[in-house]
Amino acid sequence: MPESLFLKTCNGLVSTQKPVWFMRQAGRYLPEYMEVRNQFKTFLDFVRDSEAAAKVTVQPVDRFGVDAAILFSDILVLLPTLGINVNFFLGIGPQIENAIQTEKAIAELKDPNLEKELFYTKEAIEKTQNLLKGKTPLLGFIGGPLTLASYAIEGKTSKDLHQVKKLFYQNPNAYHSLLMKISEAAGEYLSLQAKWGCDALVVMDSWAGHLSVEDYQKMAFPYSKRAIEIAKSKNVPILHYANGAGHLLQEFLKLPASGFGLDWRTSLENALADHPNVTFQGNLDPATLFAPKEIIQRRVREILELTKNRPHIMNLGHGILPGTPIEGVQAFIDAVRKYG
Repeated sequence: MPESLFLKTCNGLVSTQKPVWFMRQAGRYLPEYMEVRNQFKTFLDFVRDSEAAAKVTVQPVDRFGVDAAILFSDILVLLPTLGINVNFFLGIGPQIENAIQTEKAIAELKDPNLEKELFYTKEAIEKTQNLLKGKTPLLGFIGGPLTLASYAIEGKTSKDLHQVKKLFYQNPNAYHSLLMKISEAAGEYLSLQAKWGCDALVVMDSWAGHLSVEDYQKMAFPYSKRAIEIAKSKNVPILHYANGAGHLLQEFLKLPASGFGLDWRTSLENALADHPNVTFQGNLDPATLFAPKEIIQRRVREILELTKNRPHIMNLGHGILPGTPIEGVQAFIDAVRKYG
């Protein structure tokens, strides 16, 4: 897809017109998404229906003309391939039936057959590409190994990762075994998504921000690096994003990724000044899309002024929030398109 502004920017293009897409751009704020979602009893049934996944993946492209589509899926689909059972409950979030907290439990994890067990992802990618008709690049993604391990160990969403840290400190060998197993599977899954037709890839390390710099260096960095290194062989751009992790930026930049997403609490101005050769993505506060159009447009212009002489991908500093007004999303995109 040589003419894609998004892919060119991932490869270092400096342009006044910036590519724009959103994390969680296929989601609950869109009525057409909810029409499809309501056809399924569970979230996992929805994710595993390749036709439905393809349909909602392209909805934001059709409605807004964004410069990249991101495959509708979930970061946790990898865990069942390892024998870690996941269920999603409305208002509660993901729950793990068999939290992995012992050496024995880690040793009993399966060796995944990703091509067989994630066949629905392959089908969704193929169907999405048929709908996109080569006009818009498609992004595949994984959760960062630390983030995936946090769900496996904690058994649910955790705000402090205390069980993760407990395992790391009390049984570092077991922790390493688990993270290596997850990072190898994550890297293979990234690679497969590129093989199946994705034009670029994203690593979303949602919970890395809960670690100090020292802990990140030991508990997360080697495993994220391993997953990205495996996928690098496919020669497609790889973006990295972590939430609430501005204090870790220096560490992220050591990863072999093509570009780095910044959350809204990180100073874009400082990041640009400190790292003149890096392609960044972001980083407007997602809640800004609830503001009046004039405020959204002003904030977008401020970002574009900062990045006009740099390769930069316009995005929020996190995913689109539920209930976000469609008018806010459109105002963001219009401001990007009209700049310059």
